[in-house]
Amino acid sequence: MKIEELISGKNDRQNIELAGVSLPIAALRRFMDDGYTHVKPYRTEKTFSMWGKTCTGCFTQEEIVKRS
Repeated sequence: MKIEELISGKNDRQNIELAGVSLPIAALRRFMDDGYTHVKPYRTEKTFSMWGKTCTGCFTQEEIVKRS
């Protein structure tokens, strides 16, 4: 799913719930600034795969929250 669609219309102080995990909008915006455009949650591993045209990565909730 596209990160832009997930955070559209929300401010940086809000959180969204994705796969049962609360993620800060501010952190997701920073990922977009770094070139990431898509996110896919993996419930069993409790990780999130993110990618864009020139980047890819797999992050835990804690790693995402640190970017906010």
